[in-house]
Amino acid sequence: MKNITIRDVAKLAGVSHVTVSNVINGRGRMSAETKEKVLKAVKKLKFYPDVMARTLAGGRSNNIALISSYLSSPFVINILSGVERRQAELNKFAYRLEHHSTRGALSVKEDLLKSILYGKKADAVITVTVKPSAELVKEFSKRGMPLVIIENKAAGASSVTVDNYKGAFMATEHLIKSGRKKLAIVNGPVGSSVYDEEENPVVSERLKGFKDALEEYNLKYDDKMSYHVAFYNREEGEKAMQRINNTGTRVNGIFCAAGDTTALGIIYQCRQYGIKIPQDVALAGYDDISIAGIMTPPLTTIRQPMAEMGKAAFDIVMAAMEGKVKKPADIVLQPELIKRESA
Repeated sequence: MKNITIRDVAKLAGVSHVTVSNVINGRGRMSAETKEKVLKAVKKLKFYPDVMARTLAGGRSNNIALISSYLSSPFVINILSGVERRQAELNKFAYRLEHHSTRGALSVKEDLLKSILYGKKADAVITVTVKPSAELVKEFSKRGMPLVIIENKAAGASSVTVDNYKGAFMATEHLIKSGRKKLAIVNGPVGSSVYDEEENPVVSERLKGFKDALEEYNLKYDDKMSYHVAFYNREEGEKAMQRINNTGTRVNGIFCAAGDTTALGIIYQCRQYGIKIPQDVALAGYDDISIAGIMTPPLTTIRQPMAEMGKAAFDIVMAAMEGKVKKPADIVLQPELIKRESA
């Protein structure tokens, strides 16, 4: 069976091979009728463009690489879902979204990014919390490959974040207004971690929001009541609650700045200790993942517009690839306090 070429598609559709190329790559203007004829011919002939050959010839791969530490994270899943939805809304199906996971390994992160950049395996890269090295960011800029970092920042790269300071302040203020004055905070990794060589600014921004809310209401911050997790998961939440309980210092409110999945571990461990939420300890989380509203009790939390973060990142990539913007963009979205039964 002979290989189907772009000229075979053009012949069947009754158009030029340039028109077929434009339809496949989402370029140029054409009538809906012409586009439909080409797509029908592509489907009938089962034509699949040779991505490698096109890339070697100096063209685009039409791949957009999505990179995160762990795909299993609800936070990551919701953001990637937002990217997909925006692609559908803009009808940009000529581009393929390819997800890669670093599994929290720094060496994998750098090797993966270098492979994509130098191997021209994608036309743009969107990372979720993953921060490339400063040297690599410069290489992306030098080679003209759009790079967008979600929930982190790097000089020279575009970013999409949420106002973490504001979110932390709102959560802490809500705990205080509900009558809780002995507060602890469970935060993300401090300093270098399995996620990045440098501390994610999200951690310090949420801590500052927590501290400033305490100060606003004339409450003293106690460094001994600040806990950090190594990973954003339920098991780390259980360990954090164990450490809080073992101090012997009674708290009546916890702000889990490390996210709702970690808060789930705190809820579980409180149940093991016979600590009632919110009667004994009020709990506020962060993210508003899908199960936050059906936890027992339903979790008060800070909603991050995760889908909107993904959509914004996709918009930045499209604008850069279409030559509409030349400089990195920094988008800051707003959080929302969601009040439920845990606080």
